[in-house]
Amino acid sequence: MRKFILISFTFIWVLSAQNSEIDKLVKGLLGDTPIEEDLKELCDVIGGRPTGSIANILSIDWGLEKFQKAGVSVSKEAFTMPGLWLENESSAKISGAAEFDPRVVALTFSKGTHRTGLRGNLVDGGHGTMDDFARLGENAKGNFVLVETDELLDIDGLFKEYADAVLIEDLAYKAGVKGLVYMSSRPMRLLYRHNASRSFENSLPMVVMAREDAKRCLRILRNDKSLSLLVKINVREGGPYKSYNVVGEIKGSERPDEVVIIGAHLDSWGLGTGANDNGCNVAMMIDIARQMIKLDIKPKRTIRFALWNGEELGLYGSMAYTKKYESQLDNHVMAMSVDIGSGPITGFFTGGRPDVLDATNKIMDSLTDLGMFTNIDIPLVGTDNFDFMMHGVGNLIANHEPANYAPNYHAESDTYDKVNLQALKHNSAIVAAVTLGYANDLNIDLPRQSRQDIEKLVESTDLEQQMKSMMGIWYQWVDGKRGR
Repeated sequence: MRKFILISFTFIWVLSAQNSEIDKLVKGLLGDTPIEEDLKELCDVIGGRPTGSIANILSIDWGLEKFQKAGVSVSKEAFTMPGLWLENESSAKISGAAEFDPRVVALTFSKGTHRTGLRGNLVDGGHGTMDDFARLGENAKGNFVLVETDELLDIDGLFKEYADAVLIEDLAYKAGVKGLVYMSSRPMRLLYRHNASRSFENSLPMVVMAREDAKRCLRILRNDKSLSLLVKINVREGGPYKSYNVVGEIKGSERPDEVVIIGAHLDSWGLGTGANDNGCNVAMMIDIARQMIKLDIKPKRTIRFALWNGEELGLYGSMAYTKKYESQLDNHVMAMSVDIGSGPITGFFTGGRPDVLDATNKIMDSLTDLGMFTNIDIPLVGTDNFDFMMHGVGNLIANHEPANYAPNYHAESDTYDKVNLQALKHNSAIVAAVTLGYANDLNIDLPRQSRQDIEKLVESTDLEQQMKSMMGIWYQWVDGKRGR
């Protein structure tokens, strides 16, 4: 009985000490920190940060310096990007039954045109379904096909856009189109940049046209009149080149070889300034690390803070990390990605792993002062948890209230003023508390999954469908180029 009491007292004392450290860190993050100033610098001064651009290179050094000034051990970790794609400028001109200059932007991986442009008939492709292409028949061949889209209202609609594009572009290739024109799914002539589904293998010119301009074209075409499109796409393309992740580290005091890694991607598209996607959460990573050093918080396990690069082009930075540290992944306890804007965090996606769900629930049960949370045990693709998941490492994605994330996603409007700064501060405290909880609870044991375990996860969920809609990563998994 006395032994039981002693063990219980020891457990309570250890738990209390852990909670004390978490409470101290939460209080520090909710107080006065430079997170807003950091975000202003990143978004307003450096601006949009496409991988391979001058702004992206500047942001790498900016992140490195921020960690260094905070007293965090940090390094630039080089990796090879498979290719370069940057838009210089795109424009279009409609002629025929009407003449006007619609606003357009090239899709990522779109093929460029000669400086004099590429001209062709513009035809009504409906919503780009099999029936629509069947209706067009030979009329699709050698012409620009304009695809109508539903207005984007939420993140579910965003995932649908990605999934639809795979089918639309496959049909466009089979039909022998000259090029593909997507109606913007955002009103007010707002433009954004998505990736062509075939990634670097794409060979078609593709643009997004302002919604109002595209609707005007469709009204004319559906009134049995003809239109011609001249499109000029000036892009910079190139072969493999070197880029960098920025990885900070606070060594564990008891189990330094065991790693908890949290990250946010540093790159963005250049139409806006990459504020909600994903500058706000880059600033969060820096702020959490800075406060841990300032408050002399020593985690029991090592915590790494990653600013990933090459995410928008295909999750290349985080993939490179898993390859570089593959021999150490058995000792990676948890990998977290924060990448759905600045809406209030409602919980975490736990990757279709009941053991990760249980561990996360246990940590968050003590965080009631920060809110009520619901963790969802499904696997998700589309951010930098992916390669950790496919290597069998326990992984989390922060889940947020949608707020204004989807309408501004990859768009000109993704700017500093769209960030919920109050929620960002609160989110930082939540992420920090969960991270430190994983680092300090040495009873958490999440064995790395085998290839067979991961294949079962793919078979029992919609992971295959998700991967097929995202930048060709399904085929990289099947070919053994990604994952365990």
